[in-house]
Amino acid sequence: MKLFTVGPVACYPEVLETMGMQMVSHRSKEYTKIHYETVEQLQRFLETENSIYLFSSTGTGFMEASVLNCVRKKMLVCVNGSFGQRFAEVGVANGREVVRITTELGEPVHPEMIEQALAAAPDIEAVAITHNETSTGLINDLPKLTEVCREHGKLVFVDGVSSMGGTELKVDEWGIDICFSSSQKCFGVPPGIGIGSVSKRVLDISKEMTNKGWYFDLMVWEKNHAGGKGTPMTSTISQIAGLNTALTMVDEMGGKYKYFDLYKRRNTAIREGIKKHGMDTYPHKGYESPTVSCIAAPEGMSGPDVYKAMRGKDFELAQGYGALKEQTFRIGNMGWIPDEYISEMLEALGEVVA
Repeated sequence: MKLFTVGPVACYPEVLETMGMQMVSHRSKEYTKIHYETVEQLQRFLETENSIYLFSSTGTGFMEASVLNCVRKKMLVCVNGSFGQRFAEVGVANGREVVRITTELGEPVHPEMIEQALAAAPDIEAVAITHNETSTGLINDLPKLTEVCREHGKLVFVDGVSSMGGTELKVDEWGIDICFSSSQKCFGVPPGIGIGSVSKRVLDISKEMTNKGWYFDLMVWEKNHAGGKGTPMTSTISQIAGLNTALTMVDEMGGKYKYFDLYKRRNTAIREGIKKHGMDTYPHKGYESPTVSCIAAPEGMSGPDVYKAMRGKDFELAQGYGALKEQTFRIGNMGWIPDEYISEMLEALGEVVA
C-alpha cells in the first residue's frame, strides 16, 4: 500500500534503518549524545533559542501541557477545523474558560478577528492557533496572527503538527511561546514523539502554577533538560534516533529550504493533477496547506467512495475529517513519497473518478 495519508506517514528508509538499532539506556552517554544533538538540530530548524523538549507522546501532549502550565483562567482558541476544536476541548476539559474564534470551514482566521476578541476580553491570558488545519487542508497566515497577540502581550501557543518540517516556522521572530508538533508528520518518523519549543516566559509562569500534574509539568522537563539528563522518564529512544537521522538527511540535501522545496514540488504536482481530473481543493484560495490537499469529491461520488476505491488500487489516501467526511477526501504529501508514486496515484485517481 502506497501511503498518501496525513499521519502517520510513510517513513524514510534511512529512518527505519536507524531505528533498528539495539536499545541503549536512556541514561547512557550514547543516548544523551543523540538527544541533545537532536535538540540542537531542531533549534536551528525552528530558528529558536528556546528549550526544546521531546515528549514521549504525540503533539496533543504539548497541547495539554500548554493549558496546564500557562493558563490560570481564560484562553482564546482559533477554530477553523477539527484540530482547533480539539484545542478548545482540551482547555475546557482542564477547567479553563475558552473563548473561541470560529470561522466557516475552509476559511482562515484573520488578524482583526483576534484583535476584536482580545479587545472584548482583555483578561485572556493566551491565544492558541492551529497553523495548518489538517482537517480542511488550510494554512493560516501565522506571522500576521502572532503579531496581533504580541501587541497585546498575550502568550502564543501554536499547533504546528502538520506544518513543522513542511513549511517555514520562525519561533523567535514570530514570538511563539509554545510551538509543537509530532514525529509522524513532516519529518517522516513513526509516532511517539511530541516535539515542542518552550519560551522563558512560559517557564516563568509555569513556576508559579499549581495543580498541573507531573508528566506534563514543564518545570520537571526543564530541570532534566538543563541538568543534562534529557528527559525525566524513559524516552522513545528509537524514534528520537530516527528523528536525528531525518534532520541529518535534511542538512545533507542542502538544508530546510531545500526540504520545503521538495514539499512544494509534490504539492504542486498533486494540485495540478487533480485539476486535470476535474476536481479542486476545498479551502479558500490562497490559504491551501503545503502538506495536505483537502479535495472536494467529484459529482456523483462521496469522499468515502473515492477513499475506498483508491484503497482497491493500493493507494491509502485520507478520508475527509469531521463535518467534511462525506464531501471531501484528502491527499497528504508528507514523509517518504518517491516522485513516481505521485504520478501513479494520480493515474489511479483519474480511473476512479472517470
